[in-house]
Amino acid sequence: MKNLPLYILSVLLLALGIKVFFFTSSKIAYIDTAKLMEGSKAMQTLKGKLKAETEKAKANADTLTSEFQKALQQHEKALASMSAREKKLSEELLRSKQQQVMQYRQALEQKLMQDEQSQSQDILKNINTKITEYGKAKHYTIVFATTNGNIAYADEAVDVTKDIIELINK
Repeated sequence: MKNLPLYILSVLLLALGIKVFFFTSSKIAYIDTAKLMEGSKAMQTLKGKLKAETEKAKANADTLTSEFQKALQQHEKALASMSAREKKLSEELLRSKQQQVMQYRQALEQKLMQDEQSQSQDILKNINTKITEYGKAKHYTIVFATTNGNIAYADEAVDVTKDIIELINK
């Protein structure tokens, strides 16, 4: 009789555990991030913008490279008629131009990468906010993100990618 309250408490805790384990339903969903990025108008716009900026930067760098090549050709043509001092000065000038071209290309590449990263992060923050809002509105316990099939199996009924794409493109 002394252990009866402890026994009743144990049975009640076991019953509560069984109820929580078997009768509490969790809503889960997943998003295919590759499809999400393909379907995002903002990401597509960013890709187009970055492509145009890259082409413009490449054209500028190609112009500088072309100018350097012309200067190199002029140097080679005039080499025979130059004094030792003139040759030295011309070679230093060419090295300086070559370094400028290389530094310009590196600076452009770095700027383009930073721009892409910064703008992508802004878009992803917005997408993540929309996913959170969607998950809360639909009472999901968890929403997974899959990339390149890292979810071995999931019923297509829990794939909410299309819904999220529609939401972020509004």
